[in-house]
Amino acid sequence: MKKGIIFDLDGTLWDATEQMLPAWNRVLTHFSSREPMTLAELRSYMGKTVEEIAAAALPDLPEKDRVAIFNQCSIDELPWLKDHPGKIYPDVPQVLAQLAKDYPLYIVSNCQDGYIQTFLQVSGMENLFADFTCSGMTGFGKGDNIRLIVEKHQLDKAVYLGDTQGDYNACAKANVPFIHARYGMGTVEQPVKSIAAFRELPEMVQSVFSDELH
Repeated sequence: MKKGIIFDLDGTLWDATEQMLPAWNRVLTHFSSREPMTLAELRSYMGKTVEEIAAAALPDLPEKDRVAIFNQCSIDELPWLKDHPGKIYPDVPQVLAQLAKDYPLYIVSNCQDGYIQTFLQVSGMENLFADFTCSGMTGFGKGDNIRLIVEKHQLDKAVYLGDTQGDYNACAKANVPFIHARYGMGTVEQPVKSIAAFRELPEMVQSVFSDELH
């Protein structure tokens, strides 16, 4: 039986919001008249698609214009993050290396194409992940992309670690068990299995897969 672990990125493996903020604000200042974005506001958008962020941040602009602005934010942040990497959560490299001995690991995120690649490059963890995908690569939402990974890699059992309600909803759509990363940036309304620190993940994964067998 093939079992795999799928990860969200922002708020789950790292927090790059503080590093992304200046890159986003340079674009917003150039292309819009809105006030500079705060760190709290940016964090509230993590896990959302470009279209959802644009609608919330620039509601008065036509959809085409506001999406174009945030597409530019996505473009400008990548070279910036290569020189100003986000902060990887404690114990992530060590725990991933431990888990990768027993399970294939994957990343599914609502981000632009190139963002996951940048994370893997600056973190030096490319060799730990079997595959990844995102909305910018497929045009699909997170639920469909989770299902895509499960089907592509013929996983009999999978579990997803994420930090937001949107992650939970995507897992419900994909029919994949969800673990809430409580240390991240989001909350989940439903009572779910959760971890307060990344080092708790191996034991929780075993618990989820054990439950699935009964």
